[in-house]
Amino acid sequence: MASRAVIVTGAAGGIGAALTKRFQKDGYVTIGIDQKKCATDVDLAVQLDMSQTADLRSLSNSLSLEYEIKAIVHNAAVQPLAGAGRTSDAEWTNALLVNVVAVDALVSGAHKSLAANDGSVVVIGSVHGRATTGGITAYATTKAALEGWVRSAALDLGPTVRVNAIAPGAIDTAKLREGFARWSESEAEDRKAVLRQRTALGRIGEPYEVAAAASFLVGDDARFITGTTLLVDGGASARLGSE
Repeated sequence: MASRAVIVTGAAGGIGAALTKRFQKDGYVTIGIDQKKCATDVDLAVQLDMSQTADLRSLSNSLSLEYEIKAIVHNAAVQPLAGAGRTSDAEWTNALLVNVVAVDALVSGAHKSLAANDGSVVVIGSVHGRATTGGITAYATTKAALEGWVRSAALDLGPTVRVNAIAPGAIDTAKLREGFARWSESEAEDRKAVLRQRTALGRIGEPYEVAAAASFLVGDDARFITGTTLLVDGGASARLGSE
């Protein structure tokens, strides 16, 4: 009998590692896909350039023959540090492929297996898809596009497959630190302090908290939830931006 599995993209990153650890705890075989080698244990690690969508489609189809695919959790993302009019065509193309198109390719290959297993798709978006800062235009745009994909895919794939998004706020990962690296060290620390002050819970989030939300959305307690985005931002979005 095939094992029930969860596919996690971006499994080598901080949130990705937390996702695979949580789904292992939930009793699933974890399949981690990343262009880098996974630093944490997964049941099956696949190194693959996430912009190669034809390869992703073929991979998920092959995995469907070996495993019962319960969920695809799309966490992989790139964040070009460039603003409007300063983002190259190559950066735009790569961001769109990795951040958005990749999940559609994976679903295409694994659709039958997902549908047969009360499947679920969860994409890790960002609060930057709704309100953002300067200098990360492609990232903010693709995260907004992901929420549009979720709404449309929920209609296209229902009633057999549920599709939802998580929009994390500031989470303590290497990607967050990379984002702050575009400022000087002292300015970055000041901005982190402001970030904590403007978050209702007064702190930066942890990767396991995003993983817990993903576990909920994949699980049976969320069987009547689809086409929506769950904010995991410590209440940062509750504050009026002009306040």
